[in-house]
Amino acid sequence: VQTCALPICRLSEMNLIDLFQSLELGQKNCSLTLTREDERCVMFFQEGQLNHAECGPTVGDDAVYAVAGWQDGAFEIDFNGRTEKKTTTKSTQGLLMEALRLVDEANR
Repeated sequence: VQTCALPICRLSEMNLIDLFQSLELGQKNCSLTLTREDERCVMFFQEGQLNHAECGPTVGDDAVYAVAGWQDGAFEIDFNGRTEKKTTTKSTQGLLMEALRLVDEANR
């Protein structure tokens, strides 16, 4: 199993925006698992597009938005991670833009 090749897989080292953009630009097929304390979110990318996300009982776009503001935590990339599920409704870039908008709104 190939996992994150970075020496430290912390969101404080490489944030969600950078991760999404790297996976999208590289047109990667993989799963991205984010963890923070007892929270866990798994996202699946196909050719750089985020197709499915689960964060506890929350799925799809809302699962992405739930973790968008995470500043701390860890991540792991599995380049063998696959799913047939399609729960997101926007492109990776669209999800990222909406997530950033929601984080900005929440911080006001």
